[in-house]
Amino acid sequence: MPKQSSERPLVVRCPNCGQVREPDYNETTRRYVCAICAAPVDAQVLIEKKKRGLK
Repeated sequence: MPKQSSERPLVVRCPNCGQVREPDYNETTRRYVCAICAAPVDAQVLIEKKKRGLK
C-alpha cells in the first residue's frame, strides 16, 4: 500500500468518466486508477506537488 497522509484523502477528477472521488491504487502497474471505470488517473503529480508544498 502506498503511504497515505492523514491530512485529507486524495480526491481527483477522472479524465474518462468525470467522477470526482478517491482513486484506487493498482499494485501491478503501481499507478492510481479510477474506482469506477478503472481509467488511469495521473495522481502521482498531485502527490509530488503536495510533498513539496507546491499548489
